[in-house]
Amino acid sequence: MSHETPVLEAETRTKLGSRYAIRLREAGRLPAVVYGHKQGAVHVSIDARSFNDIADSSAHLIEVKVDGAPEPCLIKAIQYDHLDRHPVHVDLARVNLDEAVEIELDIDFTGEAVGLKEAGAMLDVPHNSVVVSCKANNIPDKLEHNIAELAVGASVHASDLALPTGVDLVTEGELMLAHIVVQSAAAESTDDAEGGTEPEVIGGDKADDAS
Repeated sequence: MSHETPVLEAETRTKLGSRYAIRLREAGRLPAVVYGHKQGAVHVSIDARSFNDIADSSAHLIEVKVDGAPEPCLIKAIQYDHLDRHPVHVDLARVNLDEAVEIELDIDFTGEAVGLKEAGAMLDVPHNSVVVSCKANNIPDKLEHNIAELAVGASVHASDLALPTGVDLVTEGELMLAHIVVQSAAAESTDDAEGGTEPEVIGGDKADDAS
């Protein structure tokens, strides 16, 4: 579970646009917006190093002090640069600490699966996160699932996760999160005989929104 709520100091900003956003980043600050709860959006700047420390801690709920006035917020979205390394903009959504919110949480698979002892076995993780619903002041930093007993051919589905009290699964329970697969030696030899197949490369750059 989340422990002490991190505090992030923010200053309102009136000059918007990419030119001013670049100047902020050069000064060690990030452009951000605080919005929600039937209040107008407030454009702010935050200290980049402080935010990175909070993001690295896996915290979801933070207390944002906008010109000294505290507001509980969720880190709703982080936009990164074209190299997908450094944040360039942050969306912060106001919340009531007693209201239920939906949030995506990462899953930490622990233990060494027994199925990995078989030759050619590997752990395939199609999805490493799920969406849950809980009160804003009860958000876990992450979820854990021990896969030590996972055998070849067995799978972990979203419904298999042991969720903390007060946390409900929103993702479909049938969603496969992880399973053990074995690469067929016969298939490998067939590929070698035929010269192999050219892998299809799928991917693309993320759009860079720097406002």
